[in-house]
Amino acid sequence: MKILIVTPESLPYAKSGGLGDFAYSYSKALAKLGEDVSVILPLYKQIRMKHPEVMNGFYDQYDFRMGARTQGCGVFHVFRDGVHFYFTAMDRFDRDQMYGYGDDKERFACFIMAVNTFLTRHNDYDVVHCNDWQTAVLPVLLTYNPKKIKTVLTIHNPAYQGWATRDDLMSYFNLQPGYYDSGYVRLGDSFNYLKTGIMSADKINTVSKTHAEELLHDHSGFGGIGAIIDWCRHFDFSGIVNGLDIDIWNPATDKHLAANYTYADYAEKKAINKRAIFKALGMDENFTGALFSAITRLSSQKGVDRILSLFPHLKERNAKMIIIGTGEMEGEVLYQALKYPEVYLVKRYDEDLAHLLYAASDFFLMPSYFEPCGTSQMIAMRYGTLPIVSNVGGLNDTVFDVSKGATANGFTFYNGDPLGCLNAYVRAMDLYDAHKLDPLIQVGMAGDYSWDKSAKQYLALYHSIDWK
Repeated sequence: MKILIVTPESLPYAKSGGLGDFAYSYSKALAKLGEDVSVILPLYKQIRMKHPEVMNGFYDQYDFRMGARTQGCGVFHVFRDGVHFYFTAMDRFDRDQMYGYGDDKERFACFIMAVNTFLTRHNDYDVVHCNDWQTAVLPVLLTYNPKKIKTVLTIHNPAYQGWATRDDLMSYFNLQPGYYDSGYVRLGDSFNYLKTGIMSADKINTVSKTHAEELLHDHSGFGGIGAIIDWCRHFDFSGIVNGLDIDIWNPATDKHLAANYTYADYAEKKAINKRAIFKALGMDENFTGALFSAITRLSSQKGVDRILSLFPHLKERNAKMIIIGTGEMEGEVLYQALKYPEVYLVKRYDEDLAHLLYAASDFFLMPSYFEPCGTSQMIAMRYGTLPIVSNVGGLNDTVFDVSKGATANGFTFYNGDPLGCLNAYVRAMDLYDAHKLDPLIQVGMAGDYSWDKSAKQYLALYHSIDWK
């Protein structure tokens, strides 16, 4: 099967969040299963600067129409890790940041149209797998392709949808306004990219079973997108939990660690990593209490207020906390952290430090209000660090509370409980002080977090699409 994964980002070239991990690790997993897999993404300025080798792989050049305008596009190609990577080069992506511009809807319309033209010129793919709003209009365009191509849309975060106007249908995508007037692509009073993909893709999925159920039952959140899925595509919608790239996230081989380890020697080696990160951050290297960590976008969605609520309780339990992240709440986090010497904030994303922090920590905080999947909790467990999570989305599918007996690998709390995170913290510290965490750590480190099972579920989803 020949598969094209269409994504706004992918490691090792461009990443702003979990989608970048998904595209890279999933495509590699497909290649290992013997599939012919390609990934296509925009050629951002940061890719040109950090990966100049990409520019040596010129592949194609063409123009396409967007309403009354003509847009030029170059395509570059790299073969890496068994995967074909294609990059669409257009002036709108030659900027310092990947996202966050006022014309993002037009920029990614250009990307969608570039990929659509790419597919008419290289028309030998069996499946086109789109991801999030930035690619979601492509399935409706492919209904005009002379070759039948199976299409899948994965919703990684329904909070971002791509809002445009009725006129943008023609000026961006050469589509008639009837699509809007009929309600097919309209949500409220806007042309909605994500709804367009939901209505037109052969299959739709999200990145965990629990989050799929949450969307089907939530008819008012996210602009009502869950109601659209429930009423119009209920039986074409499913949840497949993400996996991890276990080649990258492996405490036994991770080159970012001060000491590698397995379950057999985790206690001794995690202590070495704890001292290493304390030294790197200028903290007390002789501290031997519990270390809590959070590596997250500092936003309300991620439950940052819940993390803040723990600050006053750290000293009384001889615990410290290290937070790595940026976001709209970073000012509040910094303001509160300055009050508590037990808290250290790293106000940037540092990949090397993140690896070390996973290995050094005793507990990992992920108290999100919603979390479609999340991979940080799986990384933490693989590194012998026990997650403390709310029971939402992929957290509910992967973390099982200490009360669950033999399957327990962390601490969970009910999302609607205002004191749930604090109570989970207390329960975690009680077991830490009593030296009763080994069974949970063993279950967590022994878990299978690889992409193998999930990749096979995606292949089954592709094969389930009716060609008729």
